[in-house]
Amino acid sequence: MTSQQIFKNAKWIECTGSDAPIFKKTFSAVKGEKAEIVICGLGYFKLFINGKKVSDDLLVPNATNYSKRDLNLLNFPLSNEMSYRIYCMKYDISDYLADGENALAVILGNGYYNQNQRMAEGNVVFGTPKLCYIIEKSSGDVLCDETTLSHKGFIFDNNLYNGEKQDYTLLPDKDDFTESNVIPAPESEFYIQFSPADKVIRSLEPVLIEDDGKTKLYEVSENTVGYAVIRCPEKGKKITVSYAEEIHDKRPWYGMQFSFADGWQTDVFITDGTDREYIPHFLWHGFRYFKIEGDATPVRVDVVHSDCPVTSSFECDNETLNWLYEAFIRTQLCNMHSGVPSDCPHRERLGYTGDGQLCAEAAMMMLDSKEFYRKWLYDIADCQCQKSGHVPHTAPWMGGGGGPSGWGGAIIEVPMKFYKTYADKGLLNEFFPRMLLFLDYLESRSENGLVWREEENGWCLGDWCTPDPIRIPETYVNTALYIKFMQQTIEAAEVLGRQSEAAHLAERIEKVKKALTVAYYSSSNHSYCGNIQGASVLAFRTGLGNKYGIENMIREYKELGMFNTGIIATEALIGYLFEIGENQLAFDLLSNEKEVSFTYMKKNDATTLWENWGGRDSRNHPMFGAVTKYLFMYLLGIRQPEGSAGYENVIIAPRFVNGMDSARGHITTEKGEIRVAYKKADSKATVKVYADPRINASFEYNGESIPFSGEKEFTVNIGG
Repeated sequence: MTSQQIFKNAKWIECTGSDAPIFKKTFSAVKGEKAEIVICGLGYFKLFINGKKVSDDLLVPNATNYSKRDLNLLNFPLSNEMSYRIYCMKYDISDYLADGENALAVILGNGYYNQNQRMAEGNVVFGTPKLCYIIEKSSGDVLCDETTLSHKGFIFDNNLYNGEKQDYTLLPDKDDFTESNVIPAPESEFYIQFSPADKVIRSLEPVLIEDDGKTKLYEVSENTVGYAVIRCPEKGKKITVSYAEEIHDKRPWYGMQFSFADGWQTDVFITDGTDREYIPHFLWHGFRYFKIEGDATPVRVDVVHSDCPVTSSFECDNETLNWLYEAFIRTQLCNMHSGVPSDCPHRERLGYTGDGQLCAEAAMMMLDSKEFYRKWLYDIADCQCQKSGHVPHTAPWMGGGGGPSGWGGAIIEVPMKFYKTYADKGLLNEFFPRMLLFLDYLESRSENGLVWREEENGWCLGDWCTPDPIRIPETYVNTALYIKFMQQTIEAAEVLGRQSEAAHLAERIEKVKKALTVAYYSSSNHSYCGNIQGASVLAFRTGLGNKYGIENMIREYKELGMFNTGIIATEALIGYLFEIGENQLAFDLLSNEKEVSFTYMKKNDATTLWENWGGRDSRNHPMFGAVTKYLFMYLLGIRQPEGSAGYENVIIAPRFVNGMDSARGHITTEKGEIRVAYKKADSKATVKVYADPRINASFEYNGESIPFSGEKEFTVNIGG
């Protein structure tokens, strides 16, 4: 919808010269009458009616590719012809109204809309803060216009990355407000937000670990996101709260940083003498440590992220796998803000299409995240070039590096995983033309069947974050993934009955497979690229290779006993090993105790997954956790039959391995809950299963398939 369609005759307003203005409007109402407000404050807003905050939503509206801007101002400019959308919030405010005069108040903050300080990706600004609303009620509508008064506010600096500065001695009196400036509506499409907002999800207790009389250093029990809640009853005190992910040297404290040398995330509060709680209003921090300078007390730490409840559990007698599940859940949630799955919650905070597509299936399986990912899919679609089919490396587009397949392929990978999880043919059908357009883009960037480049003077990564310097060829990775995406698109065409539109892909696949084999296959050891950093598995998973190459790869990883792979090949390797029945090797790699392992992270006191195997850079990146889904799909054995979607049909077939004698867990699908628990004793295993009666479930072992519904117990012979 257009702004006029959603807001009728309401006007957009601003307060010139302020990044965090306060707006107020008085209006009459009748207590108990039905009243709803549709409101959009860009970048973020908080709404109050008669002094009470409306809703516990935070960081709204969701971040998007808001409106057109000059893409040449980014460090890696694009010529993409994109589409644009802005979300608005709709609230029932009937219970907030009183008889007679009522007061509306709104505070705005920059968010991603006016991110004007961290310029690592260039100038990413869409515009300055602005507001529009309409209150629809029985006794007459209230429209936003110049009679909505404004004040520059008490927040004199707010930035997602650097922090927020507030001076409560600047809180305005009623006479300090003036008429607002009427401005044109943003040129965009407007929608009511359907994806979950951020909220305070839970709280943690900070622990004082050092005090030098001037500065107090605190730690929380996990690497997390949100902020410390501070109290200081004295007026005019300056309180500085600084956040960091790691302490490199406890003394001096300037050795703390949240990644690289980006320094502190810092909030400043000038107190007003009331017993209020001081928090930043329009950001979150990523941290495990914080320090307070000034005479103030931390009440608690509020954990803030998108409201996507955990709908799964996993527990076994292997400590590393227990840690892996918990760390992935924590890391993924730490990176779900404002409707965007980010790479990290502190340094970049961007919706990288590479990281996001790797983790999407696991997140959909383990979290209540359907509408979150539906929203992100539209971000990806908005950023795709409507002519060329190019998909950038972040969605919403905020700059950032990546590659054509491992990043842009999100336009195919995420809709397919969404369909597999939720059986939403409508969304898949909507994205199908975009999938074909993207495949044509990859073809346009190919020479002799191989994907050689992306946009001119831009990035063209293959795999990323390998434990050693990257040696796996970028062209090889992008071409192998190109084959995979064509295969997925053919599968989508079959689901939708649109095979004729994808018929040409079968011939293209054979051409590209031949080109990949000619360029990178070695007959001496039957590998692709010498299996550098797991290269062969990317080809094997598309159907290339032979039994000798597969046997050589298996032998190599048995001897190596740890990962040597980046974010793409790690997920592919574990998935492929389980798919071909190499369950023990897959388990051994997941639980290995060598230096390139999840155990290494765990032993180094990590509570979230690291960006790099060795701990360099960020320590809150989810992408290596994509393998967590295989704990459910294979070790617990909860899988959908080929061609099935939405968990209407489920096979329970646990894979028993040495080193894990008991396991239990569950997932919650749209059809209901599925649970598996088993315990091994001698040469037998007792397996207890449950499937919601709405699910067509069967238990499979040793070639036998037994349908069941509800709870059931099986005893199976697993050998010596």
